[in-house]
Amino acid sequence: MRRKYSIGFLILTIAIVCLLIFVYRLSYHKAIMELEKDILEKSVDLDECYYIKASDGYVTVYMADEETVYEYTSIPVNELPKDIQKELKGGKKVDTMGQVYGFLENYSS
Repeated sequence: MRRKYSIGFLILTIAIVCLLIFVYRLSYHKAIMELEKDILEKSVDLDECYYIKASDGYVTVYMADEETVYEYTSIPVNELPKDIQKELKGGKKVDTMGQVYGFLENYSS
């Protein structure tokens, strides 16, 4: 009789430990997903747009505030097509970093 209780107690203990592990992994997974979502949202906010402008005769990439330089380039503005030169004088707005590098790739020598 005592042995039946011992086996039952052992099975109950194992079941409780398994349940606790399952609940812990579920909450851990949920916390990681929320953290990744927060990081993604913040990175999207930081990369909202860029401006490509002519500065000192060269193409320069600015952050969304149009004052903070993101990247200086060695692309001379006077070697670009006239319509692009006009566009860069006012600042060409681009939405993603991929578009920035696409533009720079097209006009770099």
